[in-house]
Amino acid sequence: MFGFSLTKLLVLGLILAAVIIGFRVLGRMTNSGGENSPAAGKPEPRAFDTEYDAETDTYVVRGDKAERD
Repeated sequence: MFGFSLTKLLVLGLILAAVIIGFRVLGRMTNSGGENSPAAGKPEPRAFDTEYDAETDTYVVRGDKAERD
């Protein structure tokens, strides 16, 4: 009943491959046309360089000290 045969292993492999491919296709379909996709014209967030400020014991945006003075 629980014996392994080449046929059973091949069928199991085909079932697993179909499930994995199905999830990939479904994921691409749901992400391609949504409002959160990069193609929707939403700008990417800006990145800032930070440096350690010993006075406040925090990280601040680089150049922020010069703007405060």
